[in-house]
Amino acid sequence: MSLPLCIDSCQRGWRLLYILTAFHRCSEVMKPFLFKFLQDASASPGLQYQGIAKACEQNLRRTFQYGGRVEYPNNMELKAMLAGRSSKRQLFLLPGGIERHLKIKTCSVALDAIEELCYEMGLHRPEALDEYAIFVVTHRGEKQLPYVLVRNYLC
Repeated sequence: MSLPLCIDSCQRGWRLLYILTAFHRCSEVMKPFLFKFLQDASASPGLQYQGIAKACEQNLRRTFQYGGRVEYPNNMELKAMLAGRSSKRQLFLLPGGIERHLKIKTCSVALDAIEELCYEMGLHRPEALDEYAIFVVTHRGEKQLPYVLVRNYLC
């Protein structure tokens, strides 16, 4: 076996683990061992797969916190993940016609977007987060990406 094939296999293995940690919880018995493995791999300076190990750990934490993703990735998203791209820029429309692009990752939840947008607006109190929601605006019948509109509940 040549070295490039081994490196490619390792990359694919880490990318598969990245996808699995975004969708499935491990057993309670395996949980501490998997977390320890991922923490050790992400904390080792100079380790080749340190970044993706940290991303896997974050995915697993979010999966246990929120229950994992319900919708499986479509073909395009799966191909992007296998190629090592795990985020996309999503357009958010704010009141007043203001447009903002946020980086959305595999395990991002609506609260992540609300927190980031509130922070950009200078709203740092936790109570401010409860004032906002996200609504999805799609173009029916057209093949365009959906837009996301953030509005204040009180409006």
